[in-house]
Amino acid sequence: MAALQALVGLMVSKIEKIHDYIQVVLSDGTTLNIFNNIYYDGGSVHTIEGKKIGCAEEVGNKVTITFEDGDNLSIGMDDDDYNGPEALILKRGGKPPVVWN
Repeated sequence: MAALQALVGLMVSKIEKIHDYIQVVLSDGTTLNIFNNIYYDGGSVHTIEGKKIGCAEEVGNKVTITFEDGDNLSIGMDDDDYNGPEALILKRGGKPPVVWN
């Protein structure tokens, strides 16, 4: 999805668990709320703070965010990865939210 391209080059300012989802706040104020199951190959997902996004894409049954250091954060998009009606919500200033469901 083209909306993911807006994440490239941004840095993760903050990541936190809010109720039943993960919120990622980026350096320009963009937020990515993740409701589906996540998989991170760099240890604890909280270590992505301060990392810069090199690539973000939706391929097949997952959304993958690759950081400049090569670590990947994947969001599962299979039926069993859903924890509610939405998978992700991307909010950018001055633009309508983008919802994956």
